[in-house]
Amino acid sequence: MNDSGSWTLWLLVPMALVAGIGITLWATTPELTLPERAIIVHVQNRTGETIPTVEIGYANVDTEQHTTLLQLRAGETRTITLNHEPGLGYNIEAHLADGRVLDICGGRHPESRVMREVITRDSILSGIGQP
Repeated sequence: MNDSGSWTLWLLVPMALVAGIGITLWATTPELTLPERAIIVHVQNRTGETIPTVEIGYANVDTEQHTTLLQLRAGETRTITLNHEPGLGYNIEAHLADGRVLDICGGRHPESRVMREVITRDSILSGIGQP
């Protein structure tokens, strides 16, 4: 084999191996699914100013949990996953910069595992799906 043929071989063989390994890993990696008792909550700030804290509280028969979002900027949407059964609901409190607190009991939709909470200047709008 001439010199140019051996260099080509030395380049193509490692590239083919790397490509083969990458394709194999991509094709055989299972898709991750949510645990049965989990919901996704999209929290969106439509107030026009940063919300210092948003607190979400939820409980099951033998557990109580709290999740706190800090400094939710105007127009920002954060997505969180709660270890909570769909349809049981949760409490959400938005502590606004002017000292007011907005609260609602959301997430009471057993037909969906994806919830949305849209925070406006005067209320929190709760629903299903992405905001």
